[in-house]
Amino acid sequence: MTIPTEIDPTTLEALRESVAGVLTEQCGSTALHAFIDGKTALDRDLWAQAASLGWLGFGIAEQYDGLGLGLHGLGILHTELGRQAAPGPYVATLCAGQAIAAGGTEAVRKAWLPRIAAGEIRAAIPVSLNDNQRIRQSAGLTLSNAGVSGELRCLGSADAAFLLAPAGDVWVIVELAGAAGANTAPVAMWDRTRETIDVRLRDAKPAAILEDAAGVATALLQAMTLAIAADSAGAARSITERTIAYMKTRQQFGQPIAGFQALKHRAADLATRLAVMDELVAHALHRATMGAVDAEIWTSLAKAETTEHFVFIATDCVQLHGGVGYTWEYDPHIYLKRARLNEILAMANPALRDHAAAALADTTRAGHSALELGL
Repeated sequence: MTIPTEIDPTTLEALRESVAGVLTEQCGSTALHAFIDGKTALDRDLWAQAASLGWLGFGIAEQYDGLGLGLHGLGILHTELGRQAAPGPYVATLCAGQAIAAGGTEAVRKAWLPRIAAGEIRAAIPVSLNDNQRIRQSAGLTLSNAGVSGELRCLGSADAAFLLAPAGDVWVIVELAGAAGANTAPVAMWDRTRETIDVRLRDAKPAAILEDAAGVATALLQAMTLAIAADSAGAARSITERTIAYMKTRQQFGQPIAGFQALKHRAADLATRLAVMDELVAHALHRATMGAVDAEIWTSLAKAETTEHFVFIATDCVQLHGGVGYTWEYDPHIYLKRARLNEILAMANPALRDHAAAALADTTRAGHSALELGL
């Protein structure tokens, strides 16, 4: 497929402001707490609005009814969704779309991508991808003449329309909603802004078989690592800003705690980590967009580093809130739970670093000079 070119920064900034404005209005702290308490259907409302505004088509080419904004457009969307800890199956569905675009046949793309862009369907994908001989997948599904069978824990909503997952040496798309031999069960998760499900299949007929297993697996891993890294960077910045705003109002010994020297140093440390996260995400997006030989290295490292920084920042923000930081009514616990889930999605961080090291070795063995790498 054609590698998208860089998009004008002014266009990207206007896009960011537009997405941020809607999410700030619709998914503020009060609305998010009401959703977590089970009082609203904020996830469904946001999904419908995202579909109507074309957000779900950011990463899908125009020929499949998307907006063709590429990875940079998706990066902006995931960053802003992270800032508000917005609920919904965005990572699963949008990453599935990227994998189908990269490894599906033209018929498969035409059948599924327009429906994803329109928000008609939601996807389920494996929570975790195994790194076995350069991401050749070994999951809990098998494919035989009778169909697809097995059980797999997935990221996605209970009403997901389809599953994209490896089955033996191929990847399959299996329809879930009302399909014979397919059942889903919700899994309780500490992060209430995202859903995980157990998918159980028994001789379920695949809607499509994707023979380019390596292409699908590589594209899905790249899409997931970039989405999670962007989400983490946006969320970490948001909870840091909220915490600093709280510190400016909370008083101890007759003055705001933001004026205490020790806490100023901690806030400066958080700001440094945020800057590192932003640069990692931006660099990984740039290398992936350009189809650089080291793109796989940087996307893997971006996810590993940003999620660990996010966990540190969210944990520190809980502490900087003092005693109320641990309470249900305040925001820090929401972001800390999201950080902990981000940390384990796609692939464990030690495995991702090993994956990046293997990719570097493969790149140099293929004859590429270190001067070609964005190190």
